[in-house]
Amino acid sequence: MDRSIKFGTDGWRAVIAEDFTFENVRMVAQALADHLDDQSEDKRVAVGYDFRFLSEDFARAVAEVLASNGITVFLSPRACPTPHVSYYVRKHNLPVGVVITASHNPYAYNGLKIKERFGGSASVQTTRQIESFIGKNPVRTMPLREAKTAGRVIETPLDEGYSRFMESIVDIAAIRESSLTVVVDSMNGVGGRLLERWVASPTCHVKTLRPGRDPLFGGRAPEPKEEYLDVLRDAVLQEGAVVGLATDGDGDRSGGVHRDGSLFTPLEMIALLALYLIEERKQTGALVSNNANTLYLKRIADAAGLPYVNKPVGFKYIAELMQKEDVLIGGEESGGIAVQGFLPERDGILINLLLLEMMVKRGKDSLELLQDLYARFGEFHFRRRDFHVTPEKGARQVAAMVARPPKEIAGLAVVNVDALDGAKLFLQDDSWILFRQSGTEPALRVYCEAPSVARVDDIISEGMKALGEADKG
Repeated sequence: MDRSIKFGTDGWRAVIAEDFTFENVRMVAQALADHLDDQSEDKRVAVGYDFRFLSEDFARAVAEVLASNGITVFLSPRACPTPHVSYYVRKHNLPVGVVITASHNPYAYNGLKIKERFGGSASVQTTRQIESFIGKNPVRTMPLREAKTAGRVIETPLDEGYSRFMESIVDIAAIRESSLTVVVDSMNGVGGRLLERWVASPTCHVKTLRPGRDPLFGGRAPEPKEEYLDVLRDAVLQEGAVVGLATDGDGDRSGGVHRDGSLFTPLEMIALLALYLIEERKQTGALVSNNANTLYLKRIADAAGLPYVNKPVGFKYIAELMQKEDVLIGGEESGGIAVQGFLPERDGILINLLLLEMMVKRGKDSLELLQDLYARFGEFHFRRRDFHVTPEKGARQVAAMVARPPKEIAGLAVVNVDALDGAKLFLQDDSWILFRQSGTEPALRVYCEAPSVARVDDIISEGMKALGEADKG
């Protein structure tokens, strides 16, 4: 087995031409074929890909290996959002789907996600089984043209029926009939002009930024977080838009800015949507977050008398719960949110459409709704900072913080330490800070939620000093 190939929180990702090579991609494809041979009599796989450098070629390489192993491959003829692959897998009851994407990672990366029959991210058990097959058997492959002629590779759009599915969840007509002015930033990802095509009308004005393919993503990561949303912020202010909404590289995450240019965080999005679904749509079910998500979800769940569940970072844990229990909404701090009635999967465009529906039906923009949230549940602000750290060092530092936590950070007493996923320190004023080594890139992620932006910055700054002290100890 090639030890460089490891599945993280959502798939295997690596730097192109270093570890993410055609040889390694073919090895993973062969391992997937061996896994299917061992686990399933159903030999069908859907394969999609995003706009990243060589993604279509990596997808074809996967198809060639799978076809050579007697598997029927449904290959997307064009780049598509990750949720389309999940949808196709669920709709046609396929055992597996593959997406060539590195999601929100910087342009130097590519990756491979696995989707399972239920239409969501593969479980830890499945990815570990696939890992165990890597390098066990020689890679078999066949030319794509030959595979097509033999009927083993079938090029077919993976989104057939997706429009009707979306219309069953979102009141598209209400948005089209509104007088909203919206700016959308697709960040050169596969979201393209999809949201604009959904809701733009003579009265609902939608301007789309960066809809086309750029494998370099303008030299940035296609991730809708604060430092990459300056283009969207400027356009919202210039256009006088009611809101700005963004999606990441493969279209499964959301982010945005309010009408005043301030950050519209995914934690605010999930809290506002939870309230909307509960109070306007009268829906019920558990509210589920990962360990880096907002305090608001628990407060909202408690107020509504609904269950609240906290999971480790990684959407696959939320997807697993959605298969077993009635979940109203679940999500990650990074912008991956799923809702009742959809797949156990994220879809950034779906969530952005729901946010627009929410504003139309509630008659308030996102900033006004946020002020209402503050009035009812207290004011909290969130930030995430990423620090370039090797996985080994980051893991060591996080373990040290769990073993030797400080007594206080930024003058606030540490009242509890949670080691569910990383080192999460709860402070006396209900603030919290989480230190966690990324499972997809060499980065130590630091998350913080506190009553003010200034307090967030202080806690992160002092928290990093405390992390260094714990590591020395």
